[in-house]
Amino acid sequence: MKIHFSKLMVVMLSTIVLLPQAKAQDENKSMIRYGPKLGMTVSSFSDSQPHTGYNIGFTVGGFVEYGVTDQLSLQAEPAYLEQGGSYVRFIDDSRFGTGALPQHATSSRTTVRNIDLPLLAKYQVAQFGDLKTTVVLGPAVSYTISATDAYETTYIEDRSYRTVNNSRNVTSQYEPFTFGVTAGFGGEVNIGANSLFIDFRYRYGITSTKKGYSYIDLYDVQGDLRTHSAYVTIGISL
Repeated sequence: MKIHFSKLMVVMLSTIVLLPQAKAQDENKSMIRYGPKLGMTVSSFSDSQPHTGYNIGFTVGGFVEYGVTDQLSLQAEPAYLEQGGSYVRFIDDSRFGTGALPQHATSSRTTVRNIDLPLLAKYQVAQFGDLKTTVVLGPAVSYTISATDAYETTYIEDRSYRTVNNSRNVTSQYEPFTFGVTAGFGGEVNIGANSLFIDFRYRYGITSTKKGYSYIDLYDVQGDLRTHSAYVTIGISL
């Protein structure tokens, strides 16, 4: 994980630092702006199977914005984004006469670590004094770096309930690429020559992140899980 994160930071810093330093001016407004962003995420799995829930993570990345008109711009927001969710599985291997734990329930909280790239159209809705309000909409593609499952398994042994806690790497269980739609709104205020941003985003997963999942481990009762994420970020233009 440390290796992946180090590579991620190098890529993101390179993206920001290697941008053109000269800024074209149009009525004292730059056509190109860029800078860092960071924030918190709240993600959940879709309800194609019951007993799914949310997971909390964080995001860090940057943005590159190109002004098309005074109100309309195009913006890319490459970021490290933690998604995932929680789910509960009920397993009964006693029907096969096998299994170290014939009957057990496992509650899992999964963190799926992604490189996410939304490509957004950004429109300035209104301005209240120094505060500019905007809305965004566009497609997003994610690449899965890794996935970790923190789980708790409860089972019966010698007529007593016992619980085991552990974590495991489950990257192979998740799709390497997922696609979605990102929408949101935000505000910005000028701070000297720079701008401070506060943005709210919702990423709706279109493609599956985990295929063939069954909450009772039956082939005839399964569905594909997608991930939906809401997140808030703070950023500054450089």
